[in-house]
Amino acid sequence: MRKMKTVLSMLTVCLAASSFTGCSSNSGTIGTPDAGKSAVATNPPTRSAAPTKDPVTVTFVIPNTVDAVPFNKIFEAYQKQTGNKVELQALPGGDFDNMMKTRFSTGDFPDLFLMQPGTKQNVKLRAEETLHEWSADTAVWDRIIPSMKEFQTTPDKKIYGVPFGATGMMGVYYNKDVFGKVGVQPPKNYADLIETAKKIKASGVTPFYEGVKDGWPAQIFYLTGWVSGVDPAIGDEGVQKLEKNQLGLADIPQVKDLFAKQKELKDLGLYQDNLMAGTYDEMQSKMGDGKVAMVFMLDGIIPQLEKKFSKDFVKDHIGFFPFPAANDAGTALITPPNQLMVPEKAKHSKEAIDLIKFMVTPDMVNLYYQTAPGIPIFKDAKSELYPVQQTVKGLIDTGKAKINVQNRLTPTFADFQKTLQNFFINGNVDAAVKEFDANYKKDGKSKRLAGFE
Repeated sequence: MRKMKTVLSMLTVCLAASSFTGCSSNSGTIGTPDAGKSAVATNPPTRSAAPTKDPVTVTFVIPNTVDAVPFNKIFEAYQKQTGNKVELQALPGGDFDNMMKTRFSTGDFPDLFLMQPGTKQNVKLRAEETLHEWSADTAVWDRIIPSMKEFQTTPDKKIYGVPFGATGMMGVYYNKDVFGKVGVQPPKNYADLIETAKKIKASGVTPFYEGVKDGWPAQIFYLTGWVSGVDPAIGDEGVQKLEKNQLGLADIPQVKDLFAKQKELKDLGLYQDNLMAGTYDEMQSKMGDGKVAMVFMLDGIIPQLEKKFSKDFVKDHIGFFPFPAANDAGTALITPPNQLMVPEKAKHSKEAIDLIKFMVTPDMVNLYYQTAPGIPIFKDAKSELYPVQQTVKGLIDTGKAKINVQNRLTPTFADFQKTLQNFFINGNVDAAVKEFDANYKKDGKSKRLAGFE
């Protein structure tokens, strides 16, 4: 665990200092050694995937919260080069981990799947027994910035997943048009956020929207609130105590305060009227239409808004700020990208491994970022950032960013969305905190982690 702490610290420092190997900032384009050239046109031909005599269909499982468009563009190129097809299966994001564990327990292996980042996933999936090991594949790791490889490496130097995508972010997304009409700015602290929301409500616009029916969206409030409120109070030492069950979630006043804050938003009438019927899809539509001003959300909403309202709309009309702290504007939450994993017993594991090697070639990496711009994790990759991503990049540069606590813990916030759905109904802060704490300890015990048994 000391090794993991070191790795996380290195990743945080790397991100905070914007010291990605081979990356530089240039008017919103990161890692562009020669912006005037097309990487697709100048990179050498891909050699990792060759035409096959008997084409197969590779199954690729992702959470439905992940935008499939950039993957499909890569798969079209893969099919042209090899003849193999890729069948994409999207499972519900809120139950994705449990559904994957069930498939593994019954031997229903996909050929390839996308999983949350970090080595803690190895425990869930019994990686040493079930997954392909990537540790010695230098051709893959030579293309990825070193901190991301270190983040994926276990204390015994094993790697079972290949990170793919961009540095993620969570916080408060807002409609700039609404803010402009009301005459408000991104808040300077949490009290300012409440006053801003009251002014927006008085103008006839719903200040906040929460997707309680879908479950998982409500968790973002706590994850992004954690880095601004809980981390400053308990520090990395406190997180390590949580990891060892030497500190309970219910013992942290700032955790209880997050529940109290969400209840306050509800009691003040700052959410939409149909709170329990709220969905992720309606959240996007209402914020895009200017009927909702703000949402606590992850960056998966960016491509969704682009599909609904256009790329220019996202560039010109959507803003971002961190969950405000009591005394300042808060800290941005960042996450490493998801990882690609291949079960050893999958029907087409060999083709899935070749597909990943194809995906990390420079041509395909740049194709991915052309469709899903973000802060790259690949050396010399080109990515044009949206203004909301530039905002987070600026916060990273100034040391006002922190990795999601869930990427720093082995036990998970199990059944959190169900706890929150019940909390929205009964409003009992103490009961919700107690259940949150109990489920966390139950998950640590079920994984037989040190300190929990």
